[in-house]
Amino acid sequence: MKKVILSISLFWASTAVFAQKTSADKIFINGKIITVDNQNSIAQAVAVQDGKILAVGTTKDIEKLKGKNTQVVDLGGKTVTPGLIDGHSHFMSFGRANLANLNPPPVGNIRKIADIVAELQKFKAQKGLKEGDWISGFGYDVDQLEEKRHPRKEDFDAAFPNNPVVITHVSGHMSVANSAALKAGSVTSETPDPAGGVIERKENSKEPTGLLQEKAQGLVRVNLSGSSKGTIEERLAQLKEQQEYYASFGVTTAQDGSSSFESLELLREASKRGELVIDIEALPSYPIVDKVINNPNYQYGVLKNHFKINGFKFFSDGSPQGKTAFFGKAYLTKVPGCDHAECRGFPVVTQEQFNDAIIKAFANNIQPYVHCNGDAAIDMYITAVENANKVLGLTSLGRRPVVIHSQFVRLDQLDKYKQLGFLPSLFSNHAFFWGDVHETNLGYDRAKFLSPLKTAQTKGIIATNHTDFGVTPINQLFLLWTSVERKSRSGKVIGPEERLTPLEGLRAITINGAYEYFEENTKGSIEKGKLADLVVLSDDILTIEPSKIKDVVVLETIKEGKTVFKKK
Repeated sequence: MKKVILSISLFWASTAVFAQKTSADKIFINGKIITVDNQNSIAQAVAVQDGKILAVGTTKDIEKLKGKNTQVVDLGGKTVTPGLIDGHSHFMSFGRANLANLNPPPVGNIRKIADIVAELQKFKAQKGLKEGDWISGFGYDVDQLEEKRHPRKEDFDAAFPNNPVVITHVSGHMSVANSAALKAGSVTSETPDPAGGVIERKENSKEPTGLLQEKAQGLVRVNLSGSSKGTIEERLAQLKEQQEYYASFGVTTAQDGSSSFESLELLREASKRGELVIDIEALPSYPIVDKVINNPNYQYGVLKNHFKINGFKFFSDGSPQGKTAFFGKAYLTKVPGCDHAECRGFPVVTQEQFNDAIIKAFANNIQPYVHCNGDAAIDMYITAVENANKVLGLTSLGRRPVVIHSQFVRLDQLDKYKQLGFLPSLFSNHAFFWGDVHETNLGYDRAKFLSPLKTAQTKGIIATNHTDFGVTPINQLFLLWTSVERKSRSGKVIGPEERLTPLEGLRAITINGAYEYFEENTKGSIEKGKLADLVVLSDDILTIEPSKIKDVVVLETIKEGKTVFKKK
């Protein structure tokens, strides 16, 4: 009899535990849940338990998981998507608060060179900078300036005779220095161009104009990130603000492309302290990769306390709008710093250096992320991967080598992507910000194929989409809009054949983003067992007029069941 009673007691005890475990911590009901699962299912409700998705279904079914302590959130018909995943940006660029904003509209207010000077003067006064202090700005766009030329050193010399001034192009691939900054960097008419860089000279002269392209920036360039400045507490406070900023746009997984060692150390410390609330995927810059590989404090490919070192960032060329991207065919307009007929841009590395980098990646089981904008740079990447496969007797399939930007990939190269397992991280914001510029510089046939998301999809290639923040705003709904409409600043559609549906565009910044990080089994869609990373939107992106997608607002961002942003 005692055995029977004990068995009955154990039965009810286990039943009680089971009931407790299947009660949700929180349920969201009466909404439109865009799951982005394999069937692109639409649900009404989702249940969350212990930071993961317990169930997805109808409101009636999900309400059955309500326990006495379950928090119930009535969505009132609002739309919910998976947490948005950043395919590529520079998360640790929060130090740019220490730089003057030199962007044109709609990001800033710069329309002509005189505006740049005025903004730098205003910045100097606001920051209390003294004579002799360095003054830096970021974001000028030569194609949006009334003068349609890069500023020159003389444009700043009169206003800042005693301050070294360095302003950086919106692409980050070139800078302009005034005479004081050039002097501080010992840059004269006798200074040779560094490998992978160009010092623009005055016509019929060796005298620098002030424009420094690609690796020539290192002659005078100051620290843009600012991540190593201030006390640890001040830097952690900045890091908290940056996470909140990303979360305000629905981002639950962010990338720091080309991380410095100082940035890695700060992120590691924040992770140890439990101060990271969204996932940060760090890509150490290639020059420090050995230092990271040999450091016992770091382990590649493991997401822990919201921090993961995921691959490394390698540069092969520059900027298409800055006309330093490396193409197989020449630009159609004059290229600063190029005095011959076939100006195709240039690589910033040799093929041998490229080969060595990819061999190092594959030999150490590290995922390479390579910046390639022009098709000639992409050819170099393909060659490097084929070489690594041959040398190591391995295959790149399954390694997911990422082509960051892949802005002007050719059709035949996409076939190589499929064959070799490349994952392009495309950048549809170019259609808006520089679509008109690309048509002028490259011709319509090349311009229309920028960031070919649709063709990649048709070929069965998994592709992501990104903002490259701070090159363009981190706003993911604006990015979604550019992938759907591909309208330029002038309103022209750049490559109508490459437009995505809103759902296809959403997949590029959710489940495909998770795939890029080898995390498709834990995030990227709203499915049972995955992390409860959710975004509540002000409008239904699947039915709203496409032109209005860019105006949709993130109302709430939820990371593993916890609200990390809520619009006030």
